Amino acid sequence: MHLALVRHGRAVDREDWDGDDADRPLTREGQAEVRSIARLLAPLISAQQIWTSPWARALRTAELLAEQWQLPLLVQDWLAGEETDPEDWLPHLRGQGDLVLVGHEPDLGQVLGLLLGVEAAIPLKKGAIALLEGTPKPGDMRLRLLLAPAEARVLAAS
Repeated sequence: MHLALVRHGRAVDREDWDGDDADRPLTREGQAEVRSIARLLAPLISAQQIWTSPWARALRTAELLAEQWQLPLLVQDWLAGEETDPEDWLPHLRGQGDLVLVGHEPDLGQVLGLLLGVEAAIPLKKGAIALLEGTPKPGDMRLRLLLAPAEARVLAAS
């Protein structure tokens, strides 16, 4: 299995948002960064679907990726930023084809650490992507690429 874990792009700061946190949108800069990473990584993505948190910032990130990568998009409530046990994600992944998951911290970092067999979480910055391959079991996946927006800008400029 090829699995991409994507943290949503930069969103409006919590301090500047009066509504429900689930409705907090991406900033213009956040959308631009997601588009840039999507273009840069398009040749490396072998997924059949994108699964996303229903929260606005993750959903918009997933929409931008789906547009660039021409992939169907499915909303999965269990990907919402509810700080679940990373082991709870594994049954959802077993038996699936190649996927892109779009979600939130700290959940994504905890799942990344679990899949790589690391004792701690590996936090993802906003707009970052981790590409993995292997079997979705603790310690059975290998990291192919870890890319944050700052590094993507450098690569895109070269």
